[in-house]
Amino acid sequence: MTNLSRVTRVLVATAVLWPAGIMAQRGETVIAAQGAERGRLTPAERAKLPAPQGFSVVLVLGEMQGTGAAENVPPAARKALGDMKDFLPYKSYRLLDAQWTLCCGRSMIATRLRGPEEQDYDLDLDPGPSETSGKWNVRFTLREALPAAAGRATAVPMDRAATLDAQRAELELKLRSLKDRYNDSHPEVQQLKSQIAAIERQAVEVRKEETVRRYGVATMAARHRALIDTSFTMDIGETVVVGTSRLQGEKALIALLTAVASSKPATR
Repeated sequence: MTNLSRVTRVLVATAVLWPAGIMAQRGETVIAAQGAERGRLTPAERAKLPAPQGFSVVLVLGEMQGTGAAENVPPAARKALGDMKDFLPYKSYRLLDAQWTLCCGRSMIATRLRGPEEQDYDLDLDPGPSETSGKWNVRFTLREALPAAAGRATAVPMDRAATLDAQRAELELKLRSLKDRYNDSHPEVQQLKSQIAAIERQAVEVRKEETVRRYGVATMAARHRALIDTSFTMDIGETVVVGTSRLQGEKALIALLTAVASSKPATR
């Protein structure tokens, strides 16, 4: 097991997700972290700080039954799980998926992880350098992925609406041309007006359908709440047990994050 300072750093990221007995230890950890803070770094100082080359995300299945094995779990993640063995009740661990992403653009990192029984999970990762130290602030959100059909829910009505708008525009162009030659009572003018009115009625129905579909997608997304949603700080090169989410039975998803150090020397 590593020294106490490393273990408490892991607890900062995970305390909100652990049982009440572990929550009691969070107060001392937060106070210690606050005591270590200093003034904000200047932009020039922040520019000289090293940045991680990227982030490695590991999704593990923890089970109450087993022999303590960590099947196929990468070494850094396996060591972090070992450091937390006094706080995690699981007997065995099995690798579900691992993703690597470069650091760091201006936008949030979005990726997808595969869980048990081919369940997909969407991960939003938002890292950034701390303004008061060489650490990195990370926002980590893991949620169940929406079904693929949800992403296409509004595609059909939107395509139909665009087609109807194009048809109406074409008919209105013909109507203006006819009005240059005939009055409103002419049969061809009346026929075009009837066609335009019919298309407008169809467009109204399509837009109603689109509204209903969008409401359904929004409701579905709301039900797919975040399984793990937390913010924490970490050092470059550190592996953090981010949190757990209980599944049915005596199993849980466990997410780990490593800020991978750059192989290039820091610029000065």
